[in-house]
Amino acid sequence: MPRKHKEPLELADGTTVQISLGLFIANSRSRRATIPTERAARLTELGMRWE
Repeated sequence: MPRKHKEPLELADGTTVQISLGLFIANSRSRRATIPTERAARLTELGMRWE
């Protein structure tokens, strides 16, 4: 996924915001060693590819 990829997210109040999903994934992969084990496990359960 490209770093510039944005994903729309609808909030509870009905407004929509653009989330920088590509940047989040790139940052998560590069910081894997410092991500808490529980969070890394939850991301893996969601299908996160760490390579």
